Amino acid sequence: MDLKFLDGLIRILARTSVSEIEHTDGDRRIRLVRIGAAAPASSVKEASGHPPAHPPVEMQPDRSDSTSGTHAMTAGLVGTFYRSPAPDQPSFVSVGDLVHEGQTVAVVEAMKLLNAIEADRAGRIAEILVEDGATVAPDTVLFTIEPSEVEYV
Repeated sequence: MDLKFLDGLIRILARTSVSEIEHTDGDRRIRLVRIGAAAPASSVKEASGHPPAHPPVEMQPDRSDSTSGTHAMTAGLVGTFYRSPAPDQPSFVSVGDLVHEGQTVAVVEAMKLLNAIEADRAGRIAEILVEDGATVAPDTVLFTIEPSEVEYV
């Protein structure tokens, strides 16, 4: 394994909000984890048409608006935002859709890994604030979710 490449991975880990990097090169596998990084919230189901996804990233602190009752979901990492599992597939969610906690609502590609973005609460998608294919940062608000009187079944 090239030491310059390894040094680059370590620098990425040190300078960004990424908490874990995994790289496979033939029969060699390296996994770098930032000390003190939180463990992933849950496992991800593989999305059809994409390589296996990296475990979901912990969401940022609650950014709920107490006056309107909406909740802002942020990206949690730097990468490219995609609304669907593959270019020829429909979007995970649209405005007005009911979602349940843990449901995949988008993916963010970071370092050639697809990271599932899961709804961190149940409700109705009120807004989608990022264009498909846009670059996002950890604090970029992707969706707003409003509480719903109808429970998702």
